[in-house]
Amino acid sequence: MKIAVLGAGSVGSYYGAVLKNKGFDVTLICRGDHYNQISSKGLSVKSNWGNYNLNIKATDNVNDLDSFDIIFYTPKLYSNKDSLPILKEISNENTLVITIQNGVNSHNEIAKFINIKNIIPAATFIEAEIESPGVILQQGSSAIIEMGELDNSNSNRLQKIHEDFNSKFLQFKISKNILTTLWEKMIIVGAFGTIMTSFRMSFRELIDSNYGKKILRETMKEILSVGVAEGIKLSSVSIDQIIINLEKEADEMTSSMFNDLKNNKPLEIDSILGHVVELSLKHKLELQYSTTLVSSLEKFKNG
Repeated sequence: MKIAVLGAGSVGSYYGAVLKNKGFDVTLICRGDHYNQISSKGLSVKSNWGNYNLNIKATDNVNDLDSFDIIFYTPKLYSNKDSLPILKEISNENTLVITIQNGVNSHNEIAKFINIKNIIPAATFIEAEIESPGVILQQGSSAIIEMGELDNSNSNRLQKIHEDFNSKFLQFKISKNILTTLWEKMIIVGAFGTIMTSFRMSFRELIDSNYGKKILRETMKEILSVGVAEGIKLSSVSIDQIIINLEKEADEMTSSMFNDLKNNKPLEIDSILGHVVELSLKHKLELQYSTTLVSSLEKFKNG
């Protein structure tokens, strides 16, 4: 089985390392200093389960690559314009694409290039960052990919992926309703990541501030209201419980958007909380907190 990770940054590189250690044929598709370090010195991983270095195939040029059996699609959303044609180039009619991007609309964007029957939407729950080029820092006691079919079936291919890939280092879970799962994550990431970025605060600083927890709660409520208006089943969501769970790992919580802001990179804001604000217009919902947050990052979204 040939596996590629397209857009192998912090999270994608961690996936590749875990699957390589399980004996799979893995290729990381990445670029810049991160690619150069992996190519010359291997990939180093610092994780909750130990530290290690491994040799793993990596490339910044797909022109000479054949197609893959499974592709983990992990670029930042703002890179889709460049990454989706590459995805098509290294796919064939049988390639499965597991899309693990923020937001709730990635599978629809990919379907413009790949047959939607070959797409498996997924959400990830992991704290990881590139500590330095070629070095991945994973924190926290969980690393999860929750995947599902768009028709909510417990398909043979989902069961096969779970059987082959699941481990304590990277848990593969099968969602009973993947759109619900994606929106549940949007409620979390769309709120705390955007607020941390807008306020230039760590998550600990945010929840310890005078009004941080209130702003977090109200933003989550707004995202929830849009999801419900979209017809997503979210009746079991408890905002208070989400915040309690986040507080338990407050000191380890990171935001890729905040990291991008600090590194003068583009932001995914238009495809995350900005997408929610856009959907709210269709339903004539007023999102005072969300609209303010999106507006505060407008001039930074292109880096």
